[in-house]
Amino acid sequence: MILGMDSRVITWHIGSGLATYTNNLLYNIQKLNTVKSIYMFYPYINKSDVYHIDSMPKNLLLGERRQDFWHNMYTTNWNIDFPIDIFHNTVNGIGLPKESKGKKVITLHDLIPYIMPETVDRPHLDYTFKRTPYIIEEASHIITVSEYSKSDIQKYFGVDDDKITVTHLAADDIYKPYDRNKARNVIFNKYGVNNKYILYLGGFSLRKNISRLITAFKKVVSESKNPVNLLILGEHSRSYNSLWKLTEQLGLCEYIKFLNFIPTEDLPYFYNGAEVFVYPSLYEGFGLPPLEAMQCATPVVTSNVSSIPEIVGDACIQINPYSTDQISDAILSLLDNENLWQRYSLMGLEKAKEYSWVNTAEKTYEVYKKCFI
Repeated sequence: MILGMDSRVITWHIGSGLATYTNNLLYNIQKLNTVKSIYMFYPYINKSDVYHIDSMPKNLLLGERRQDFWHNMYTTNWNIDFPIDIFHNTVNGIGLPKESKGKKVITLHDLIPYIMPETVDRPHLDYTFKRTPYIIEEASHIITVSEYSKSDIQKYFGVDDDKITVTHLAADDIYKPYDRNKARNVIFNKYGVNNKYILYLGGFSLRKNISRLITAFKKVVSESKNPVNLLILGEHSRSYNSLWKLTEQLGLCEYIKFLNFIPTEDLPYFYNGAEVFVYPSLYEGFGLPPLEAMQCATPVVTSNVSSIPEIVGDACIQINPYSTDQISDAILSLLDNENLWQRYSLMGLEKAKEYSWVNTAEKTYEVYKKCFI
């Protein structure tokens, strides 16, 4: 079997969840030694450069963080006449080649534009509503990342069971327990954070519910026995200004730190140094950050909606993300109760062991084979 992989996301959007998924999938499929050859497709002026995975130019493998990523994804207009058996697009089918000699597989992570359109930028909304029905029809098979997303896809598009497969994701191997004091020293020396802290990372979309987290943190600050910060990591988006304004209005500027984009190699230190990781998202197709925190043995407070309960089970404290009191009370319960903290630390670590990129790769390879049955 000769596999072709859409490489735009790993060359243009390094550090994103989509790039993380694609990189890990590629690496672990390569380790299986079941695919004869893997070729990376990188569009250039409406054509495509093709590289064998072993000879991909270093500058493309290193990737970059392009501000025009999504524009480039929407406007790529390319055909693939290179002889492959399978072409896999891992970015919801966006920019799927019009013509390809191989079968087309897409990973459709979620249907956020359909479920929560108010949280999606207009260009993405327009593209999704226009193209997704055709993308689903053109695909030989659809991969999605949770049973919850599968049910959404079937609800909106009536996809048969035999055309859609769930492959759960996993946290990278770099996320593992460290000595917490050493982790905090790294955070202090590199980022100047000296207090104990609550951590959030995972993007600035409105569906991530950061405004309620900030509001809930007001109660945490007033009732916590010890000084504590809230660290919000991630590249600042348009919502940053309104979130900072809310922070000012609540008198929390001394306690909340927006640290912007953090290199991946530093994220394990942030997870390990945190007292609690909080992820109050309103909707997720999967949601990797809670799993990354769990794999670092850091207790997690997260939402009881969408796919999240399916992924974390009872290994996290689940809250109603629309209730600021539930968010703050859950954080305070972990800050104030060492036995509870230890319980969720150990439960999260054990639960994270159920997921691996090897399993993801094996199930994905089975999808490839199924396309020829």
